[in-house]
Amino acid sequence: MTRRLSLLSFAPLALLAASCGRAAGPAPAAVAPVSIAISPAPVEPPARAAVDPPAAAVDPSAPLALPAAAIPPAAWLEPPLLEPERARADRDLFSGHREIALGTHVAVFAATGDGAGAAGTAGAAGTASAAGTAGAAGGAAGTAVAAAGSGVGPFAVHAQLGVVGPLKLPARSTWVGVAGLQSDALYAATPDGALHRAAEVRDALRPDGFALRGSVPGATAWDAAGGLVAAAAGERVSVTADEGRSFTSTVVAPGKAVRAVLVRPDGVLAAVVEGPARGQRPAAPDTFLSSDRGQTWARSPFQPRAIERAGSWIWNGDPVCPAVLSRNGREWTRAAPAELLYGRPTFGAALYLSTAIRAHAAGSLRSAVAPPAPEPPARGAAAVGREPPCQADDEGGGVVSGIMGGYGASCEGALCLLSSVPPRPSPTRTSVATFGDGVCDPARVPPGGACAAHLARPPTFAVVDRAAGTVTPVAAPDGCPQPVALRNAAGVGVLICRGGGGGAALFVRAGAQGPWRAEGEHAIPAETVAQIVSAPDGTLLLLGPTPPASAASAGRREPLLALVRSPLPPGAPQAWRRVAVPDGVAVLPAPGGAALLASSPAASAGGRLDLALDRPGHPVLSLAREVEVPQNLVQMALRDGRVRFRVVPKPTPDAQGRRWPAPEPRDARWHVVTHGGKLVPEPPPPGTPPAEERRFGPAGG
Repeated sequence: MTRRLSLLSFAPLALLAASCGRAAGPAPAAVAPVSIAISPAPVEPPARAAVDPPAAAVDPSAPLALPAAAIPPAAWLEPPLLEPERARADRDLFSGHREIALGTHVAVFAATGDGAGAAGTAGAAGTASAAGTAGAAGGAAGTAVAAAGSGVGPFAVHAQLGVVGPLKLPARSTWVGVAGLQSDALYAATPDGALHRAAEVRDALRPDGFALRGSVPGATAWDAAGGLVAAAAGERVSVTADEGRSFTSTVVAPGKAVRAVLVRPDGVLAAVVEGPARGQRPAAPDTFLSSDRGQTWARSPFQPRAIERAGSWIWNGDPVCPAVLSRNGREWTRAAPAELLYGRPTFGAALYLSTAIRAHAAGSLRSAVAPPAPEPPARGAAAVGREPPCQADDEGGGVVSGIMGGYGASCEGALCLLSSVPPRPSPTRTSVATFGDGVCDPARVPPGGACAAHLARPPTFAVVDRAAGTVTPVAAPDGCPQPVALRNAAGVGVLICRGGGGGAALFVRAGAQGPWRAEGEHAIPAETVAQIVSAPDGTLLLLGPTPPASAASAGRREPLLALVRSPLPPGAPQAWRRVAVPDGVAVLPAPGGAALLASSPAASAGGRLDLALDRPGHPVLSLAREVEVPQNLVQMALRDGRVRFRVVPKPTPDAQGRRWPAPEPRDARWHVVTHGGKLVPEPPPPGTPPAEERRFGPAGG
C-alpha cells in the first residue's frame, strides 16, 4: 500500500466511507457452496439425417421455419436489460477502489467516490506548498469512511482466503490499518480518537466484528505495521504494541505539531512535524525518525520533498530519483531502484472482475514486508540535506511502432461462416464473474506455462447484481480445482473446468442465490470451449474449436464441436449433450434444446450449404441440402424461427487472382433459406424506414 502526503500541502483528504453496503449473503468467501455430482451425459453420435414427414403441402418459395419446440422455456430465465441499463452493464464496480491498508497477508480497498478518500493514507507525510499552507494528513479526524449503502463497500484481498467482503467497518471510521505479528488484524479509528480492532479479516464481515480497544483523543493521523499502531496528536506520537489496550506517548519536536506518522514493520517510525508560521511565511516541515518504536526521536539527516510508506519502504515516492530509508532506520539510500517495489504485483489486481481465470504466483505480491527495506548506503553515498528537485534526463520522443494487419487467407462462400463471431448474449440483471485472486505454485508451472493453468487455489467468484449494485463473493464449486473459463447467458453462469480426463466438466449457477450445480464431464477439451450463445427460451450452446478457413479450403477440416444445454433446471441429469458436425461451418442454439447445424461439403469449396436440426431425443432433422451459395456468408442467425444469413459479395479478383480489398460491411444483406432450398433476399419487415431497406435485397445491390 502506498501512503502519501505531499510535504508542500497538508490539505485534508477525504476518507473511505464505512458503509458497507448490504451484502447479499453473510457467508465468507472461503466457504464453498454445495454442489451436486451429476454423471456425464452420453455422447450422441451424429445420426443420419432424417426428414420429418410434412403435415401439409408447403410453398417451396416460403422462408424455411423451424418446427415448434417440445420443451418449455427455462424457469430461471432472466430478461435482457433495457437499453438505459445496458450502458451500465459493463462498468467496473471496483474501478474507484484503491488500496487503503496493507499487511503481510491482506490488503483493504475502498472507493474514493464513496467518500473513501485517504482512509489508510493517514500517516503519509506532508510537504510545504508554495503558499505555505498546511493541512492534516489523510485520515484526519472528522472525515467519515463510507456512508451506508454507497457503492459495493470496502473489500479485502487475503493471500490465503482470496477476496473477502463487503467489510462492516465501524460507523464514521476515518482510518483503516492492518497490523499483527502472528496474523493480520484490522484496525479502524473514528473522529473521537477511538481505536477499534477486528482479529482477522473474516471478523470484519460481521456488524459486530470490530471491538473497541483504546483511544488517542485529538488524533489527526494514524498508521500501523508489524505489531505497532501509531497516532499523531498535537506535538506527540502515541504508540501501542498491545493491540490498542495501552499507548506510550512521546513529544517528537517541542512546539511543532505532528502532521503525519509512518510505521515500518520492524518498528522504525517517521514523523513529519511543522512549526508555527512566522508572519506570511510558514515554517518548513521537517522529517523526524525513531528506531526504538517511538520512544526517542531525532531529526532525519535527509529531508525529502515528499514522503510515503509503501509496504516496508519509507521513501520519497519518486520512481525516477528514489531515496529510501535504509534498514538501519537512520540513513537514506539512492541505490534502491523503484523496480524492486513496482516490479511486484499488488493485491489490487485481484479486485478486477471479469470472466477470465487469472492467478498470481504464491509469495509474489507486494506486502508490508516485501520487498524489505534496502541495505544501508555505502560510506559517503547516503542522501543528506534538503532534497533538491529531480534532475533526471528527459527521455522524451522515441519511436512509436505497431504491426500492420494484412489480409488473411481468403474464404469462399459458406466457409466464411467459420470466421464469424456468434452474437454476444444480452446482459441480464445478475451474472457470475471471477476475481483475479487465484494462486499457482511457480515450482509446478512448466517453462512457458501460464500460472492460471496450474492452480494451487482457484480464484474467488462473485455474483454481481447490476440493479442493486452489489457484489457477493462465492467460492469455486467442489470438484473444480482447475477452472478454465466462465461464461454467462440469460441469467445463468456456466463454469468450464478441466475434468480428470481433460474433458470439460461443467457447473452452472442460476440467479443471485442458487448454489453451483455440477452437470457432468463431456468429451470436448476444456481449454477449447470458446463462446456461449443462448436461444430465447434458455437453450445454451458452448462452441468448441473452430477450424480455420485455410484448412477448410484444403478439405482438412475437423468436425465442428459444440455442447448444447436444454432449458432444464440447474443440475438436471443429461441437460448437456455433445454435437459433432462433420464439415461444419456454424452452429446455433434453437428453442427446445435444439441446435441448428450448418455444414458445407468439402468438395464444394464453400459453394454448397446443408442445414439440419439436432434435437434432444430425436434423429437429426434435415432442413435443406445442397443450397447454392453464390456469395460469401458472414453470419448465421435465427429470427422468429427463420434461418437467416448475412451475405456480402465476393471480392473481385485482380490480375494475379487475389481477391482484395474485402467488401465493406455496408455491402452486407440479409438472406433467408426457403423450403425449396434457395438462398433469397429477405424482404424488409413492414414499416422498415427507407434508410434501412438497403440492408435487405441482393448482396452488393
